[in-house]
Amino acid sequence: RDRVNELVNVGELLKIEQEENAQKYEKMGWRERRKAMAEEKKTWIKFKQAVYLMEEDAEDFANCTANYRNYNPLIPIFSLLGGILALVISLCWVLQIILYMLPTPPVTPFLNEYFRWFETWFNLFGVLSVAIFSFYLLICAVKGCFKFGLRFLFFQVHPMKLNKTYMSSFLFNIGLVLLCALPVVQFSASAFQDYARYTTVNQTFNVQLYYLKFFGWFWRSKVFEYALLVILLLTCIYLGCKPKDTSGGKDSISLRDRLRARVSG
Repeated sequence: RDRVNELVNVGELLKIEQEENAQKYEKMGWRERRKAMAEEKKTWIKFKQAVYLMEEDAEDFANCTANYRNYNPLIPIFSLLGGILALVISLCWVLQIILYMLPTPPVTPFLNEYFRWFETWFNLFGVLSVAIFSFYLLICAVKGCFKFGLRFLFFQVHPMKLNKTYMSSFLFNIGLVLLCALPVVQFSASAFQDYARYTTVNQTFNVQLYYLKFFGWFWRSKVFEYALLVILLLTCIYLGCKPKDTSGGKDSISLRDRLRARVSG
């Protein structure tokens, strides 16, 4: 309850500050106005993040108390199984990069052998496996963008929840998926080059792009593979130190105090 009251006070202070800033912007120069608007946007994003995390905590609390009779006990079990499956796929991707994509020549085809094994008895399962591994990268992109938005204040969070998703969130996540679709295709074509050896996508991404005058250097030097591993390592270290998204009472109080000081000043 105290957390809700603090966020209500923050929302009221934000409205007051927004009305006051609308008059101040007319007297400011271009740089000062832009800086003030960026600061105001950053405060609004932090407020929305705090509200979202509070709603998540309130929903979890309701499921444990008032709605415990209607709560499906299989949800945590399937969530655990989904997390284990995601961990296995992530480890397979890391091993595929280290064992096949980085060394020249590759140490082992690894997943390529697994996919080619299906060709001996049912080809469709190999195609479905490639689709699962590729689609998993798109899911990671959406989830990573959402997690990044909760931790840092560069852009707003756009959660996807059943019956609770705004159209703007749909458009944002669809745009993100479309933006990442081509890189995922290129990365998958490089990772599964042996399996896709007779395909057009292999000819395009692993032959034609590989020998471009300027951009080909990035493929030949394996810049993207090393960058992905570095980002993965830094993300594991950061999430190991701060595993939980926190924007609780202390953050709300500090945000309220800053707004009060700015409004009164």
